[in-house]
Amino acid sequence: MKENGIITNNPSEIQAIVREYYEKLYANKLDNLEEMDKFLSTHTLPKLKQEEIEYLNRPITSEEIESVITNLPINKSLRPDGFSGGFCQTFKAEIICILLKLFPKIERERKLPDSFYEASISLIPKPGKDPAKKENYRSISLMNMDAKILNKILANRIQQCKKRIIHHDQVGFIPGLQGWFNICKSINVIHHINKRKDNNYMILSIDAKKSI
Repeated sequence: MKENGIITNNPSEIQAIVREYYEKLYANKLDNLEEMDKFLSTHTLPKLKQEEIEYLNRPITSEEIESVITNLPINKSLRPDGFSGGFCQTFKAEIICILLKLFPKIERERKLPDSFYEASISLIPKPGKDPAKKENYRSISLMNMDAKILNKILANRIQQCKKRIIHHDQVGFIPGLQGWFNICKSINVIHHINKRKDNNYMILSIDAKKSI
């Protein structure tokens, strides 16, 4: 990996370079939260209905935990805690009993266990990019299995509500939609602009650097 024009093959040095890069990348730099709140308050944004809020906040059931465990992939890498999807499916009944005690405790205390903040991070090279540059990798985080199960349960619940509150132009992370849908829309917009006499238009492309 290259840093300051110097290439190193030392694993410890590479690890330090990558750690420093991501610490800076994801550091909290939002010092204008009040301005952001003020701006958002000027817009009428969609909100959850009361019944949707109650649906999202209801206690986690054994059926939800069982559904997630049943659908865990069994051919994936081990999590930091050493558990795999196959292990959880084999000992499903025992794990459900443990999680039915853990999740209500988290809700009561309003605090996640420290282990929920742990993850093993792997770097995947971006195709066609210089692998010697640290910014040309995608980071993949593997969380502990109990955290993954909780995240999936919450994600399943949110799926039932988000289509109503997320704008129809957003295709990322929406089931059934793909990025090329908006590419087709952009092409149509460009054709429409080219037919107009007034060509005072601009298309802005933003790279979400921290998205992956």
